[in-house]
Amino acid sequence: MKNLVIIGARGFGREVFDLATNTQAFIDGEYQIKGFLDDKIDALEGYKGYPEIIDSVEHYTPEENDVFVCALGTVQPKKEYAEMILAKGGEFINLVDLKANVRSNISHLKGVLIFSFVFVSVDVTLSDFVSLQHFSCLGHDARVGKWSHMSSYSTITGYTVLEDEVMLQTGAKVVPKKTVGKGGFVGAGSLVIRNVKPGQSVFGSPALPMTL
Repeated sequence: MKNLVIIGARGFGREVFDLATNTQAFIDGEYQIKGFLDDKIDALEGYKGYPEIIDSVEHYTPEENDVFVCALGTVQPKKEYAEMILAKGGEFINLVDLKANVRSNISHLKGVLIFSFVFVSVDVTLSDFVSLQHFSCLGHDARVGKWSHMSSYSTITGYTVLEDEVMLQTGAKVVPKKTVGKGGFVGAGSLVIRNVKPGQSVFGSPALPMTL
C-alpha cells in the first residue's frame, strides 16, 4: 500500500483530502493518506477529521512507498512546490473522484486532480498536473496543457486549447476553437470569444484584457 502525502493543507488541501477519500483507488486500498506538507504548521487548527501536517515541502524527504499530490489552487505555486518534490525523487499520482465522468484516457499522466461532477468528453488531451474542479466541463478534442487549472463550473468547448500554466477562474467559458496562451488568466464568469495571448489576463463577457 502506498502512503499519500498532500502538498498544501489549507482550503484547497482540505478539498483534495476529501477527493482522495472518494476515488476507486482509495476504496481498493491502493493508498492510505499519510498527511500534509505545509510550512504553516497551524493551517488545520480548528478543523477536525484531517491527518497531521508532517513537515514543510522544503524540509521533507520522500520516504519509501510515499506518493504525492499537489493541493495548491494557483498555477505558479503548484508548479514550484511540485517541482521541489520531483527534484527529490517523489512520485505523483492522479486522483479522480468516483462521480467524475472522464471519457478520455489519463492513465499515462501524473499529478492530475479531477473532482466530482467534472465531465471530460471524448478525445480530450490532458497533461501532467492539470486540476479540474467540481462541475468543470471539457468538450470533445479540447487540449489542456501542463500545470493548468480549471476552477469550478468553468467550461472549454470543442477544439479549445489551454496551453501550459493557464488559469480559468470560477465559471469562465471559452468558445470552440479558441486558444488561451501559456500563462494566460481568465477571470471568474468571463466568456472568451477570441484567442488570449500568452501571459495575458482577461475578464468580462466578452473577455477583454485587464488593465490596472
